[in-house]
Amino acid sequence: MKKTGTVILIALISLILASAAGAQSLEKRHQLELRFGMWNQTNDTRTEIDGSVTVSVENNGLTGGIAYGHWLKEYLGLYIGVSFLAADVKQTVSVLQVTSETDYVTTVLFGMKYYFLPSSYDSSIKPYVKAAVGPYFGSQSETSVSLVVVSESRSETAFGGQLGAGVDFILGQRFMAGISGGYNLHADFEEPIGGSANYSGPEFTINLSYLFGQGM
Repeated sequence: MKKTGTVILIALISLILASAAGAQSLEKRHQLELRFGMWNQTNDTRTEIDGSVTVSVENNGLTGGIAYGHWLKEYLGLYIGVSFLAADVKQTVSVLQVTSETDYVTTVLFGMKYYFLPSSYDSSIKPYVKAAVGPYFGSQSETSVSLVVVSESRSETAFGGQLGAGVDFILGQRFMAGISGGYNLHADFEEPIGGSANYSGPEFTINLSYLFGQGM
């Protein structure tokens, strides 16, 4: 509940700031964006004792990433984004061996944003819908230490995409904030990563951007 309240508070502050800003043209401009928010998988830290001790620290539903965007028209923007979707760090200690495992999933998505309200073109508040496709990468690495040190790693790739919607808030000539939600959907990995073969699910993010290029 505290996490949800914090996200809502940040979104409201962004909306208030945006309402005080003058409208800016986005056509032909460029964007560098930082994203952070929540993702559907929520796990907690756990410790198990069963002949060994296992400590697992997981991401608790947090997600983040960066993106580059360019507006072809006032109503149409293209972007490429890299997002971090999941992480799990485990350490198992037994009498004769210590094993560490790290798992993560990232995406590289190529997408489009369509601002569907013509009235928003001259406004500082710009709602949109979006769609993106691209690869989902899973990686798992494990290191065991006993009499010898053994390291293993493997990677998985699956194709998928995201559909969503959001609102951009113009904060002046150089800055923009936004909130967005979407649903990730991808094919199963051939072998599970971090105990799961599929990380499809919804996400919600707060977005902060730096704007540059034509249209100032």
